[in-house]
Amino acid sequence: MFLVMIVGFIALMYFVMIRPQKKRQREQQDMQNTVAPGARVMTIGGLYGTVVDSDEESVTLEASDDTFLVFARQAIAKVVTPAESETAEESVSEEEATLSDEDLDKLRDAAPEAGTEENGDGKDKHAGKPDRKEY
Repeated sequence: MFLVMIVGFIALMYFVMIRPQKKRQREQQDMQNTVAPGARVMTIGGLYGTVVDSDEESVTLEASDDTFLVFARQAIAKVVTPAESETAEESVSEEEATLSDEDLDKLRDAAPEAGTEENGDGKDKHAGKPDRKEY
C-alpha cells in the first residue's frame, strides 16, 4: 500500500509541476526563435524595443531614435506587439486613408496655432529651443 502511495504521489507531481513547466519552456523558446523584425518586445531586464534585425543567436533592438542594442535571443522575455504583416497594410484602400477637406478643416480649427502655447508666465514654452523634442 505504501509503495502505491509513493508512485501515485510521483505521478501527481509530474502532472501538476513538471509537465506544465516544460510546456511553458517550450512556448518561450518558440517565441524567442520566431520573433521577427518589426515586433515590439520586452527583454528580461525590462527594456522595451523594436526588433530591427535578427540572426540565429542574437536580435538587434531599437530602443529609441538611433539607439540600437544587441541582445541574445534568450534575453527576450515577451513579445508586446507582434510584427505587422503586409496583408494588414494593404487592407485599407487609399481612399479610406485620405482625409476629406471637412476633416482637415476640423483638425485645423481644433489645433492651436504653432508657437502660441504658453506656460502660464506669458512666454512660449519652446522659445529659444527650436530643436527640443517632446516625448
